[in-house]
Amino acid sequence: MARANLRFLGHEGTTTVLTFPEEAPGQAEAGRITGDILVSADACLSRTEGWPESPEERVFFFIVHGILHLLGQDHLAGRGEAVRMRRMELRVYRKVLAKEPGRG
Repeated sequence: MARANLRFLGHEGTTTVLTFPEEAPGQAEAGRITGDILVSADACLSRTEGWPESPEERVFFFIVHGILHLLGQDHLAGRGEAVRMRRMELRVYRKVLAKEPGRG
């Protein structure tokens, strides 16, 4: 993941998720998600150490994160965007797994 992060984003070190949209934001057909998500399970599990969820559920949280990126969400675009994206992540995660991350 560190190599991919450096190669594609120019960032040193590892990360949890990288996304590669097939189309520019706003260009995809409505209701359709297109692109690829690269997930580092090790990084995800490290970031969620102490959460009571199963390893699969903890990694799933970051898959949701990647899907939101493919939908055009960007937590790096400012505090307001970061808050909005986190709310969406939690809403989807809770709906799918019927729980809140880090709280079992």
